[in-house]
Amino acid sequence: MGGHLGAECSANSDAEKLHNVENHDDDPMRITDTNVKKVTVREINSDDDALGSDPKLPNLALDNRESDSADGNSSSSHMDESDESSIAAARSQLLSIEEEVRSFAAKYRKVASNRLEARLPLEEKINSICDELRRLTRQASVSTTESALMQTSYLGLRMRRFKSLRDVVRKVTYDMRIKRILETWTEVTNPRKNSTEMKPEPLQFDPLITKNQMDVWDGVDVLDLDKKCSEPLFQVFMTIWYSQKMSLLVKAKTEKVQEYVRAVEAGYHRQNPYHNNSHAAEVTLMTYQIWTYLSAGSFKGYFEQVDLLVVLLAAAIHDIGHPATNNDFLVKTKAELALRYHDTAVLENFHLATAFQLMRSRSISMLDHNLPSPPVTSLRRRIVEIVLATDMAVHKKQVDDMARSVERHTNRQEIDKRMLEQYIVHTADVGHPFRPVPQHQEWARRVNEEFLQQGDREKELGFTPIEMFDREKAPPLPKNQLGFLQFVIQPLWKPMEALLDTKSRPASLFLQRNIKVWQDEPTENPPSDG
Repeated sequence: MGGHLGAECSANSDAEKLHNVENHDDDPMRITDTNVKKVTVREINSDDDALGSDPKLPNLALDNRESDSADGNSSSSHMDESDESSIAAARSQLLSIEEEVRSFAAKYRKVASNRLEARLPLEEKINSICDELRRLTRQASVSTTESALMQTSYLGLRMRRFKSLRDVVRKVTYDMRIKRILETWTEVTNPRKNSTEMKPEPLQFDPLITKNQMDVWDGVDVLDLDKKCSEPLFQVFMTIWYSQKMSLLVKAKTEKVQEYVRAVEAGYHRQNPYHNNSHAAEVTLMTYQIWTYLSAGSFKGYFEQVDLLVVLLAAAIHDIGHPATNNDFLVKTKAELALRYHDTAVLENFHLATAFQLMRSRSISMLDHNLPSPPVTSLRRRIVEIVLATDMAVHKKQVDDMARSVERHTNRQEIDKRMLEQYIVHTADVGHPFRPVPQHQEWARRVNEEFLQQGDREKELGFTPIEMFDREKAPPLPKNQLGFLQFVIQPLWKPMEALLDTKSRPASLFLQRNIKVWQDEPTENPPSDG
């Protein structure tokens, strides 16, 4: 029993990891298999005073009756009577603790009703805890001698370190961190203290798309959404926000979140043929779809909601303020941005600075959350890494690294999370070949036009553009796209296809269809009349 109970109640349990509750390896109240500290009744009572009373929690305070008298002069009959009272009280406390755990579980299920993959591991741990509580409750009826043997067995000691079974119960309760788990998740399940029950947050915008549509790979056409409204990014981002109940995680009020998303969308240049707010909406949508598909497959339990916050924000801001020219153009023309960022990932650094400056100028922290960890600085750093990874200069290295990682790790959950989330957003950034043929062809036409416009500007400045950017020399669009799909997209998709498994089929099917359509188009320019 000792080893089993110790494993279930460890501070490093899966339940605590699930809720990002910080570990305290130096906690003097922690039980390990090899080291148990002496805990006196006085120390336990002082801990009660430090924690304070909570009407929601069972009363864990010890009374003054103990099985061993402080001066050793109590009679054995009085000791037996005291032990029996302590055992009865311990039994009552255990039942109360079990009821509280069940109550907590009910609250959490209500919050996680749409996240079965996050709920099941916790429920398994809750059931395990309750099983141990019931086991201790049954043991509370044994004789004083038997209870001493049980303490010795559980604690791995040759002498009694605790004065009664109640002391053991208290120690187990502390080690499970029930109070800390309850307090942490009370904030999440009841973000508004005056509310007695959690209600769905009312929509503060007119949604033109639904979660069910977004969950289908080709369920939303962002190009069509752009025609229906002027805010496709806002529509996609906020639909995800509400459907995933992100307001329970993020401290910023929903109206401030909406203000920030609208400011980000306004930061995109709508007149750009390709790098505009529609592109940002498409990348955000595909990022969400890949993330949720992975979460439902071999990465079940791997991601947390805070990870979704990171990739969504990174996708939404990844091209804000894009000037419709690439890094090479800015470096070649000695643009101010190139000088500012030392000719290195110029646009990517600019997008990040612009997005975080928006947060600061509007006093909106999109990364402040209700969990004990991870810290905001860590989330910000991950967003920086994701956006920097959208630079095509690091494309080949990303593909090679991910291909090796997929080949090496048959257990997919051993893949580095930071590397994977960078790969998700990078895939979405160039992912229009995974959409139905009409959508892909329109995106291809737009990006090609943006390239040609850059070539026109280079000529005006006295530079010679590369052939693909030169209107007079560029090969036909089908030839350009075939090269892009076969030499860039297919190698990129191969590792992701393996990770998505059966969920990759719609995207893989559309990719093959798009290749076939371009192959059927003329790949040579028609001869000129002259």
